[in-house]
Amino acid sequence: MDYKDEKKERDPVTQADKEAQEYLRETILGRFPDHEVLGEEDAERDEVPSSDFLWVLDPLDGTTNFLNGLPVYAVSVGVLHRGAPAAAALFLPWPGEASGRVLHARRGGGAWDGDAPMVPSPQDGPRPNRLTGLPGSFGGAFRVRRPLRGKLGEPRVTGSIAYELGMAATGVFQYVLLGAPKLWDVAAGVLVVAESGGAVLVGPSGAGPWRPLETLGPSWDGGRPSLKALRGWSRPIIAGRPEVAPFVAANLMRWRSWRGRLRRLLAALKRP
Repeated sequence: MDYKDEKKERDPVTQADKEAQEYLRETILGRFPDHEVLGEEDAERDEVPSSDFLWVLDPLDGTTNFLNGLPVYAVSVGVLHRGAPAAAALFLPWPGEASGRVLHARRGGGAWDGDAPMVPSPQDGPRPNRLTGLPGSFGGAFRVRRPLRGKLGEPRVTGSIAYELGMAATGVFQYVLLGAPKLWDVAAGVLVVAESGGAVLVGPSGAGPWRPLETLGPSWDGGRPSLKALRGWSRPIIAGRPEVAPFVAANLMRWRSWRGRLRRLLAALKRP
C-alpha cells in the first residue's frame, strides 16, 4: 500500500484503487477511444487537453474506511460533456444487500436505484432532527445566518464525498455541504442528486453567491481545458432536497480568511 502523503501516512492508495481504475480505463477506452479519462489515481499528464467527453473516475472514495472494515465508501463514475454532467453511476455497499446498491442517472432521463426509479420525498425545509453531511472544517470555514440557526440538522462526517452525495440522492441525508471537493469526488454524485429531483448549488472560489450547478471544472469558453486544470479544480457544493439546499445556501457565508483562523484559534484555546 502507498500513501499520497508518505511522511504522515495519510491518504492511502491500495492495490484495489489502482486495479479498479485500470480496469475501468481500459474498458472505457476500448469502447470509446475518442473519449478522455481522468482518474484520481492517474499519473499527472499536465498539458494534455480534455476531449469533449470526459470520464471522471474515483475507483474507491473512502479508502481509509475500506481498509478499516467500515462499509462507508463508494465507486464513482461520471461522464462530462464539455464540463456538463451527462451520465453517472455510484456503487455503495449497503447493509443486508451483498451486492450493494448502484445509483445511476443520465441527464434528462432521471435517476435510478438499480431498476427502480428514484422518487424524492418532499420536505418543506431543513429540519433539526434529520441527518446532514457537513465537513469537519465547517465551523472554521462557514458562518450561519439567523434563519438557519438551529436547523443545520444532525451532522455526520463519513469520510467519503461520493457516499454522502449518494445519501443525499436517496434522502438519507437532507443535504450535504462539501467544502473543497475535487472533480472525481462529485462528477457522478451531483448528477444522481439532480436527476433524483434534488438541487445542486456551487459556490464561488471567493466571495459571491451560490448558483445552480451547470458545469464542473474550469470554463470551456476559451477551448478545451487541460487535464492539469481539471485536476486542480475545486469549489464548495451544496446538494440535497430542492426545498432544503437553496435555503441552506442562502443562509451560509464563508468566513474571511483571518476570521476563520481566529475562530479556530479561539476554539483551540477553549479546549481543556
